[in-house]
Amino acid sequence: MTKTTISALAVLLLAAVAFHQQPARAADIACPAVLQDMAPCLPFLQGGGGSPSGDCCAGVRSLYASADTTAERRATCECLKTAYRQVQAQLSAAQALPDDCGLSLPYVITPDIDCNTIE
Repeated sequence: MTKTTISALAVLLLAAVAFHQQPARAADIACPAVLQDMAPCLPFLQGGGGSPSGDCCAGVRSLYASADTTAERRATCECLKTAYRQVQAQLSAAQALPDDCGLSLPYVITPDIDCNTIE
């Protein structure tokens, strides 16, 4: 998996993970797994499509479902922030992705989000 793919995946995961809030426990999320879920979203995040693919949204939903603790959501957020910067994703696409995939987030996705504020 290329750095570009990893970066794009990170952005998508950040959106999906940050929404799901529960009590903290040790993070079981690994960046490679996060990026793998998000890989199908890279074309959308880089402005290559009008809407995310079904595979992309399936990855976003999978990431959302797997990050069910505060620690896991924060770890995912950090992975996604790093990936976002590396793949030069379009901010508008990253911000639209959760809603386009049927998820609602209570915050705005930005490259400067403080992952420690995610519950």
